[in-house]
Amino acid sequence: MSWKQRAMSVTLIPHAMLYGPAAARLHDFDGFTDHGRLAIILPRGAHVPADVPCDVHQSRVLSIRDRHVIDAIAVTIVPVTLVHLAAEGLNAAKALDGCLRKGMSPLWLRQEFARWESMGNRSATLLLRSLAQRLDGRLPRSWFQRIAHDLFAGHRIELVEEHPVHDDSGNLLAELDLAHVQLKVGVECQSWRWHGSPDAQRRDAQRRRTLRKLGWEIVDVWWTDLHRIDECSRIR
Repeated sequence: MSWKQRAMSVTLIPHAMLYGPAAARLHDFDGFTDHGRLAIILPRGAHVPADVPCDVHQSRVLSIRDRHVIDAIAVTIVPVTLVHLAAEGLNAAKALDGCLRKGMSPLWLRQEFARWESMGNRSATLLLRSLAQRLDGRLPRSWFQRIAHDLFAGHRIELVEEHPVHDDSGNLLAELDLAHVQLKVGVECQSWRWHGSPDAQRRDAQRRRTLRKLGWEIVDVWWTDLHRIDECSRIR
């Protein structure tokens, strides 16, 4: 059976919901798209067959309000999935960034985190703090962009995130992922998923030519470059 078929089979148990990293995969969270282990969660006291082929957890605070359905598979709602990821010490911050980039309501996330915090959940408290930090400023478009920014900062190269570049008429030409404004050096965080196709490469080349006419130099940084960031310090 496929992963989704197996996930559907274990959630046929009454009140069962996909939980933790498995729920994160179904929600298409950043960093969890290839997770394979299945786990379900049920209200405390619910009957669980002895031969369930996955991890099983029970919760005294879980309710019908925490249930969502994706592709006919019962799953914990996004905020609860984030709470569970944080409780397991997994990268809930990365997943939260992805949710915000996709346009998920910060108000809804805050309300649900607060509801779980009121029931004594410390992970929900941490997520409330993380959410507040992210809402104070503009969210970087990608986790990769944030990693690149921090690595450059570690080499004393301070870059501005998502710097807009306009032409002489004031029209927006580009928003550079990272930029050293005084030196007119832009850093573009590239990935094969978004920039590897021939069409994408043609668009990038045209944009780079336009920016160079305005005096900007563009440095591409790919995932593989993060393992040799010393070589990128030449932009100084």
